[in-house]
Amino acid sequence: MSDDLPPFRPLPQKPADASLEARPDGSYVVRSNHVPGEVPGTLGDIFRMRAAEHPDRDWVFEREPGHGPWRGMTYGEARKAADSIGQWLLDAGLAPGDTVMVISGNSVEHALLMLACYTTGIAIAPVSAAYSLMSQDHAKLLHCAALLRPKAVFARDGAQHAAALAKMRAANPGLIVISSDCEPEGAVDFAKLLMATPGAALDAAAAGVTIDTVAKYLFTSGSTGMPKCVPQTHKMMTAVIAGAEGLADRPREERVTPISLDWMPWSHISGGNIFFNGTIWAGGTMYLDEGRPVPGLFETTIKNLYEVSPTGFGSAPVAFAMLADAMEKDERLRAPFFKNLQSMGYGGATLSDDLYDRLQALAVAETGERLAITTMYGATETQGVTMVHWVVDRVGLIGLPMPGVELKLAPSGDKMEVRVKGASVTTGYLGGDKPASEVFDEEGFYRR
Repeated sequence: MSDDLPPFRPLPQKPADASLEARPDGSYVVRSNHVPGEVPGTLGDIFRMRAAEHPDRDWVFEREPGHGPWRGMTYGEARKAADSIGQWLLDAGLAPGDTVMVISGNSVEHALLMLACYTTGIAIAPVSAAYSLMSQDHAKLLHCAALLRPKAVFARDGAQHAAALAKMRAANPGLIVISSDCEPEGAVDFAKLLMATPGAALDAAAAGVTIDTVAKYLFTSGSTGMPKCVPQTHKMMTAVIAGAEGLADRPREERVTPISLDWMPWSHISGGNIFFNGTIWAGGTMYLDEGRPVPGLFETTIKNLYEVSPTGFGSAPVAFAMLADAMEKDERLRAPFFKNLQSMGYGGATLSDDLYDRLQALAVAETGERLAITTMYGATETQGVTMVHWVVDRVGLIGLPMPGVELKLAPSGDKMEVRVKGASVTTGYLGGDKPASEVFDEEGFYRR
């Protein structure tokens, strides 16, 4: 890095440190020399700990319709609400090991339902809202439902999802439909779930949840066929948290409390696991962004950024291009955006060098410092695998393995195939979508 350039704002992460093992067969195994942090219990346990530590701290917020005021809950309020929801599910006949599907997007209600499932051992399965809203035959949605055989399904706007819910009910007449608008006919009002009084059944269910319990099911993109279902255990998801904890350069209690503004759907690994679960562990506050990085919707994200100053901002490269355009046109946006920002993170594709330079120029103009721009690489089957967790003055890297993850680079023709092993990696697909020999190599490395 040139000494003539402005310094980087300190990134509260440990420096790059990894080992490389070269093998006689031409393969390489890469491991982080950092040790995973200690992450006790399940995600339900962790949320209860945070709620006890800071019950009055804001947890999750979203806008009222029409870009109205923010509404949401503190950690203490969310704990009470999630316990009531969990008790209602048990009273309705669901049991640990059963599944609740969610076919609508991110919302406060969705977040509370996720917590209730984490607590009771009932698995939650968020699927892409596009399967319900943008499909005529709902083939992918019905494929997911056939694999999961859910006992209940939640759609916040039941009227909007009515056609999909009708097909799900036809395939499963006993399906419990929950919505916030009491639609379609016969749906249970979500508000009713909040009225249940937690009791012995909830305590017993919570006591039975272990790190090997399936907490949720996530589906692959289905870009080359029907989506594959990947069980996500508490162990898999807390292993990612432990890896990130092993990279932090100071104890959690000494770090800045995270504030995020995020749109990434919880039906995907980044939004649903890395972001959602990481916020719980850090005791952070999340603002749900109803904007999207597409023309006509990113303006909503810009409006939100005038009010929410995140400590980290992650999105697709196209969002950073739109953000740079907006800040170059309106200097007033720079102050709230950079106020608390420690880093920016991109994924899905790399940033261009030109966009990197524009973002750094904006950061320097507002703060006098450059900002670390990081990335993480992973998949639904593996969680986060590698991360750029140190300051670099270029883009295009995928980083080094997270602590606790082993990365094998195996010869495959004139290329190297990336294989992964670790506690965050799945043990297989629901329904045996592929034989184990196609998913894992002889050493147990996932090979996709």
